[in-house]
Amino acid sequence: MFSIQHIATPDDCKILNHKFYNYDPKESFELIHNVKYLSENLFQCVFPEQHLKIDLGWYGDVIENKGEFKIQIIVNENWEHPFNVIYPKSMQEINTILQRIFKYYSSQEYSI
Repeated sequence: MFSIQHIATPDDCKILNHKFYNYDPKESFELIHNVKYLSENLFQCVFPEQHLKIDLGWYGDVIENKGEFKIQIIVNENWEHPFNVIYPKSMQEINTILQRIFKYYSSQEYSI
């Protein structure tokens, strides 16, 4: 039914976790899908040379379907004070934002 989202990453970016599916709770809410596909640990990657992590999660109440996606940019493992926090409004926006982040921080040319 739902498939893992394709996220193109540059070679200098290492994926640590990828459980980000193409399920959008705003478009097709079902409690069983919220429980299965939404968590604070959807996608995480690292740019080791920059000591930088990119973290994507969904934060909120899966039962009431009240929550939001959040992308955090973490420098030097400082989770208490993220370098930047972005709240995408849609699945399309998540992919666009991630690609912009990758392009900005990557030391390599890559294509989506």
